[in-house]
Amino acid sequence: MVLVICSLELRCWSPLVGNPPVTTINPALSDPENKDLPVYGVAIISTVTGIFGVVGTIGNGLVILAFCTYKQVRTSAHTFILSISISDILMTGFQYPTAMASMIIGAPSLGHAMCPVLGSLFFFSIYVSFLSMVLIAFNRCIHITKSTDTYRELFSPLRSFLWVLLSWVVSGLLVAPGFLGYGEFGWSKYQVCSIVPENPYSAYYISHVSGISYWLVFCLVAGIYFRIYLYVKDSVVTMAAANQNLANPGQYVSRRVIQRTKHMFIIFCVFTVCSAPSVLLYSINVHKRFLPDAAIVALTTLYRLNHVLNPFLYAWKLRVFRRAFKALIRCKRQLPFQPTGI
Repeated sequence: MVLVICSLELRCWSPLVGNPPVTTINPALSDPENKDLPVYGVAIISTVTGIFGVVGTIGNGLVILAFCTYKQVRTSAHTFILSISISDILMTGFQYPTAMASMIIGAPSLGHAMCPVLGSLFFFSIYVSFLSMVLIAFNRCIHITKSTDTYRELFSPLRSFLWVLLSWVVSGLLVAPGFLGYGEFGWSKYQVCSIVPENPYSAYYISHVSGISYWLVFCLVAGIYFRIYLYVKDSVVTMAAANQNLANPGQYVSRRVIQRTKHMFIIFCVFTVCSAPSVLLYSINVHKRFLPDAAIVALTTLYRLNHVLNPFLYAWKLRVFRRAFKALIRCKRQLPFQPTGI
């Protein structure tokens, strides 16, 4: 029996043959751009990703359970929050664990055949979050600036579902170019399943498809919230609250609705802080590399944090979710009745 010893560098030799070691080189390892992360880097990133995965899955799972369990949570505005939570749990409950395993073993944990699917899922979840932010802002704007009848017509239960369905279809269309030659999803040199930097069109997909869609959404949502601000500023909310005998109280915006809109705006701001630096810098970096790998990892980690924070922002700022989370933890099937705004 011949004893054959193989090193991690894929150099194999037999002490009985006496020949010098024969090296079989993996192209992925021979590429100077595909350097492995140091052991401590893999350990830190894997640990953080694992924590994000556990915490994010629990939080987003609670949001989904709360929406499905309690009638008080099932409003049109919360339908769009549900959409974000579903896309987030696809990230935290599926992609994060597989990404952690891939970084540890240095290869796609589900195999190279599944890597393009995981890479496209990452971008798909991003696009769903983008468009859900637009729908939330649009929902708030119509609720404040238009009549109740108009709001109910645009955001009935069925139409709210159709809005969400449309956002998912558009997200799928934004992912499609990556499968049609305009970029490529697969195993990245950063040891994750994402966009493949070696493909000459991947940089254009990042900047033209992902980058432009992000900034269009950002400008649109910011413009909607600015429109709400101007409308509220021009109204006489304070006077309406102080004098309940005014002639047309229906023209005034209730404080509860304004407070709810502020909460949604805070969620959008957190989303922007977590995502904007990554989108902006990486869109430039793919064309003219200037960021060190450590900075790219840090920006990616910051963006991943957004998928973890969302459910806790809802619990912190939206009372009905806070009550629902407590009821779920206590295994209650119903929430105590409490009148709430939309």
